[in-house]
Amino acid sequence: MCWISRVPAEDFGENLSRKLEDLDWLAAVSVRHQRAVAAIADKQDTLPARLGTVFLSDSSLQDDISKRKAALETDFSRIQGSEEWGVKVFVLPARVNLPPKVRTGKEYLKAKSNLLQTRNPPKADEDVKRFAYELDRLGVATAEGGKISGGRRDLQYQVSVLVKRADRTKLQNLLRRFSRDWKDKRKIEITGPWPPYSFVSRESESKS
Repeated sequence: MCWISRVPAEDFGENLSRKLEDLDWLAAVSVRHQRAVAAIADKQDTLPARLGTVFLSDSSLQDDISKRKAALETDFSRIQGSEEWGVKVFVLPARVNLPPKVRTGKEYLKAKSNLLQTRNPPKADEDVKRFAYELDRLGVATAEGGKISGGRRDLQYQVSVLVKRADRTKLQNLLRRFSRDWKDKRKIEITGPWPPYSFVSRESESKS
């Protein structure tokens, strides 16, 4: 079964690239898209398409599915009974030990700035590698969360993990255990559950 939405050609036709640059329009459409996909995924296993995947006719959709049948069947087999979670690990700020001769507010801010500038971005140590290993063991599959932004110097690790719905409690227990062990050192943030966007093959997906 394939779920579709009929959309206006003036928005999703030749003008789509320009419309995607309209942040207000994009935000509103993205929310509607996500809500629709999530509602379907809540009822049955779903391979979600990205926002902006447009087919000009029913026959072009059928042709695309036929061409990608093998990949779609593999994807569907992988995601059955599963949901996607996003996981990030942040390093909590360490206590700043300022020089004893700091007397004024200006000197304090300057000294603190100097200390922060000399810090290197956090690297994944053995604890984080162990966390990643246990997530990988628990999950059906994992997908890199993208290159860690240089603007988030406190972000140490990020990943998307595909987890069986029946194993959700195991995931929660794993996160609680590491959060307890990392108290005052690291913070774990998790988002989801999501439809398995990160685990759908995209190589052949296109507008047609």
